[in-house]
Amino acid sequence: MQSKLSRRVISKAVAAKILAEPARQKHWIKVLAAYLLEQNLVEDADLLINDVARELFLQSGHLFVDVASAHPLSETVRRELKHMLAEVTNAKRVELAEHTDKTLLGGLRARTPDGQFDASVQSKLKQLASIT
Repeated sequence: MQSKLSRRVISKAVAAKILAEPARQKHWIKVLAAYLLEQNLVEDADLLINDVARELFLQSGHLFVDVASAHPLSETVRRELKHMLAEVTNAKRVELAEHTDKTLLGGLRARTPDGQFDASVQSKLKQLASIT
């Protein structure tokens, strides 16, 4: 009987393989998916993907950021957001995965493997309501 590996061990190994063999990135993602299916760990996929993204950042300084915004980002906002995230995290490179979220009134939410930056209108309104 084969024992399950910890998420930390898996994420470190997958990140190392992706960095060592960038041309085979898709292959290593497929290997990871097969492992999750084989070990009946599909419900942990989001956690493991976040762990791999964190390991990629730790091992290479490459920060992956999921950005939800009310409207597509302008080039200026995209550039400023990347600059701000690079400064705050000391990332060597910042890559944004952008998508629009119709539930946002305005602004954006940026999620990194270790935290979230919420500059949405909704969060600002909640802050204002808590003050009064």
